[in-house]
Amino acid sequence: MAQRRLTNDEIHRLGPCLTALRLLAHPKGIRRDILIEKNIDEFLRTDPYSLAHALERLRKAIHYEELERREGEDWSVAKNYVRLLLHRMAS
Repeated sequence: MAQRRLTNDEIHRLGPCLTALRLLAHPKGIRRDILIEKNIDEFLRTDPYSLAHALERLRKAIHYEELERREGEDWSVAKNYVRLLLHRMAS
C-alpha cells in the first residue's frame, strides 16, 4: 500500500516542530529525550487538527526525515515517543 506524501500545508505546520527536532536529532545534548518529548507535546497542543491526525502527520514527517540519512542524526527518540502516543490512543 502506497503512503500518501505530506502536503505543503502539513509540512508548513510541522515546520517549527521539525526544525527543533532536527537540532535535537544530534545525540550530543544532555536530557535531549525530555526536550524532544516536550517539543512534540507542544506541537500536539497547538495543532488545530485532531490528536490522531497530528500524530500521524508527525510520524510521517519523522519517517521522511529519517530517509534523508543526514550524518549524525538519530531520530529514534522522537520516533519511539510518537509510536508510544499512537499506541496509547489505540489502547
